[in-house]
Amino acid sequence: MDSYLLWKKKACKTHETKQASWLVQKILKAKQYMTDVGANLDEILDKKNITINYIYKMLKQDHQKMPWRKLICKNGGMPKWIFILYVAIMGKLATRDRLGRWGITNDLLCPMCNEEEESMKHLFFKCIYTTTIWEKLLQWMNVNRRLMEWSQEIEWACNNFRGRSANAEIYRIALVSCVYYVWQERNHRIFRI
Repeated sequence: MDSYLLWKKKACKTHETKQASWLVQKILKAKQYMTDVGANLDEILDKKNITINYIYKMLKQDHQKMPWRKLICKNGGMPKWIFILYVAIMGKLATRDRLGRWGITNDLLCPMCNEEEESMKHLFFKCIYTTTIWEKLLQWMNVNRRLMEWSQEIEWACNNFRGRSANAEIYRIALVSCVYYVWQERNHRIFRI
């Protein structure tokens, strides 16, 4: 029945049916994605050679690549380190300022220095504790520059260490490991794990 449904009518003219198998239903739902991006399904189906790459590029359109993608994708660090760096870059780590806005905590002080309100900007790399660590890592890597705030650090790393050289790889691993272990120490101090 499913093959009759697809062969006697073009797939783009076929409507979803509950009687079709889950695979056929998925294929029929995919046509909605194609029409959402403005693709002409009749034109696609009339092509002799349709490749996944062709459809991917059509769906992708002109979306801008994120400049920090190479810090994440081309990183030799451990996957859990890279995940925490990704969450940090997205600004989604559950720092105390965010938890305070949600009404989860009233204690907003940084657990590392107990001097300022904990935020992404403070934790990476304005806190005295984390500043010392990052300065020593930069010194170890022979990177002679002053420390910057979080967004500037990420931008600087994207612009200066995007290649495949050993120095670039070491810098990316040092950054991702520093962010991960600072976050781990912060959690350890809060939860006494």
